[in-house]
Amino acid sequence: MSSVIDEPAHDERASRAGGLPPIGLWWPMLERPLRREVMENLDAPLRAVVVRRIFELCDLDPGRAPRLGVRLGENERAYIAGWMHSVDWT
Repeated sequence: MSSVIDEPAHDERASRAGGLPPIGLWWPMLERPLRREVMENLDAPLRAVVVRRIFELCDLDPGRAPRLGVRLGENERAYIAGWMHSVDWT
């Protein structure tokens, strides 16, 4: 049995999580203060500055990033939950 949630099909990626790039690309590079902000409430919409930074980290045009209502999808929340379990945040 696996604890990993299946990835959506390639063509579904653009519609999941408000159009964010795959979390495995940007989460390891995201600055600690922004990570803490995201982890405070995984269900809350991401601030525009966080979404812009994610696009910058993935070498995407930050001007094309969605501005409002971007939320983490189920896979992103599961990824972060597993990551928080494996990393000491004290």
